[in-house]
Amino acid sequence: MKRILIICLAIGMLSFGSNVKAEEGPDGRGIRAGYQNSFFKIDGDKAFDDPYNNFYVGYFNSSNIVPMLKWDSGIEYFQVGGKTGSAELKLHYLSVPLSLKLKLGPVYALGGVNGAVKLGGSSDFAEVGADVGDFSTLDAGAHLGVGFKFLMLGVEARYTWGLVNQTDADLKSEYLQIGAVLFF
Repeated sequence: MKRILIICLAIGMLSFGSNVKAEEGPDGRGIRAGYQNSFFKIDGDKAFDDPYNNFYVGYFNSSNIVPMLKWDSGIEYFQVGGKTGSAELKLHYLSVPLSLKLKLGPVYALGGVNGAVKLGGSSDFAEVGADVGDFSTLDAGAHLGVGFKFLMLGVEARYTWGLVNQTDADLKSEYLQIGAVLFF
């Protein structure tokens, strides 16, 4: 029930964002996808030996605030996790990133927050008492990024710092996303 409510809220936020001064043309909407390198930290130290490499994919909508400043909202699917020896943790998330984007010619910088709901996951850490159910259902993060747009294509890099403890041990996720953007 909680998942359905959060998904409905995300869809509602996207609908609202698409009606507020939505820009027509090659900057208004788009799809982003690419490589993601994620890991967990406990009090600033990495919790696992190796990061988890995977992909992300999402849709976004840009609305003009003033000529060079835009409001971005979207929806995104990604996975975070980590590896230690042969044991591996993977968590699947559906996220709603909200950003301000400053555009100077073809280059832009963005920063904002995102809320995410855990869709599921898998863990090989059962022998040490860690289970996917022990992780928080909700996550939130703050992100900064840069991008470059040429015609209808772009390249973007974003880094996200987790703001919510995922377990009782103050475990927070962090991830780097590097990918391509198709504007339409």
